[in-house]
Amino acid sequence: MVLEIIKDRELWDSFVDASTYGLLFHKWDYITITAQHAGYRLLPYGIYKREELVCLAPLYLKSTHGVRILFSPPPMQAVVPYQGFVPGKSFDTLKLGKKEEIMDLVAGDLSAEIDTISPHYFSLTLVPGLTDVRQFLWRGYDPKVHYTYVVDISRPIEKVWSDFHYKLRNKLRKAEKAGMNLVRSADISTLYASLAERFSRPEMKIPMVGRRYFEELFRAYPDHLAAYYLYDREGALTGAVATQEYKRFLLWIGTPRIEGVHAGNEYLQWLLIQRAKAEGYSYLENIGANTPDLNFFKSRFCSSLGIYMEVFQKDAVGTLAEWAYSNVINKPWLKRRFVPYID
Repeated sequence: MVLEIIKDRELWDSFVDASTYGLLFHKWDYITITAQHAGYRLLPYGIYKREELVCLAPLYLKSTHGVRILFSPPPMQAVVPYQGFVPGKSFDTLKLGKKEEIMDLVAGDLSAEIDTISPHYFSLTLVPGLTDVRQFLWRGYDPKVHYTYVVDISRPIEKVWSDFHYKLRNKLRKAEKAGMNLVRSADISTLYASLAERFSRPEMKIPMVGRRYFEELFRAYPDHLAAYYLYDREGALTGAVATQEYKRFLLWIGTPRIEGVHAGNEYLQWLLIQRAKAEGYSYLENIGANTPDLNFFKSRFCSSLGIYMEVFQKDAVGTLAEWAYSNVINKPWLKRRFVPYID
C-alpha cells in the first residue's frame, strides 16, 4: 500500500461519485471550503494498492498553543457529522475476507501516517454503513458509537405514514388543512438568521460557523444543497431546514421551533419525506439522534436508528486540552465575553 496526498480534483470527485460511501461531505470543494473556514490544514490522502486507488481519507490538521489535533471531520457544531475515509466502488461487492484485507491495509497506512504526524488528539468519524473498525481497535484506538434517524422510504408512502406516532399524524392532518406552502430556495439568509440565534447561545459547545461558509457551499453545490421554507396562508414563515440531496436525502440543518407556530417543523418534514420518495431516494436520514433535546421530535417520524462509528486516540496532552476546553474555556460566562458567535 502507498499513501500520498492527492491534488487532482477530478480524480478525487470521480472516486467519491463512484463509491457507495462517498457523500457530499467528501467532495473536493466541500472539504477545501470546510478546511478554510474551520482553520485547519487539509490533508487529502489517497491510499493505493499497487496502481489502484482503493481509498480516500480527508484529514484536517491544526496546531494550537502547542497542541496538535487531527480530525475527520473537524468539530463544527455537527454541521459535518461524519466524514472519515471512502473505500472504492467495488468494496461492497467483495467477500468479507477481501473487505477485511483492504480495511487492514487502510488502517495500517493511516495509522503509520498518524504516528508520523503524532497528534495529541486524533478522531476519525465514519459515515453510516462503515461499522467495521476492528482493524483500528487492534492498533490501540478507542471506539465511540453515534446514532442517526433513518426513514425507510422505499416502502409505500402509506406504510411510512402508519409508522408515525399517532399524535404526530393528528398534527399533520391539521397542518395540511391549514394550506401551507413549501418553497425550495438557494437563499440561506432566513435560515442562517435562525441558526445564528440558536448556536450563539453561550451553552452551545462550539462557536457558530460563519455565514460565508454556508454561502460558499451553496454556490459550489446548487443542485445538491437547498433551503426549504414553509409558509402559511398569510405568508408567515412556519418552518425552515437545509437539506443535502446527493445519493442520500439528508435533513441536514434544522431551525428551532418558531414561537406561536403549530406543527410547522413537523409538516415541513412530512412534505420533504414525500418529496424525497417522489425523487427516487430509498431512505431519508434525519441527523440529530445524538442530541437529547431533539429525540422526542425526530423519533416520532423514524422507523429505525442507524449507527456510525468514531475511532479516536489521545495522549496526556490531548486529554488535558479536552478537559480544559470542557471545564474552563467552554464555561458560559467566558464564552459570553470572548467568543464571537456570528459574522
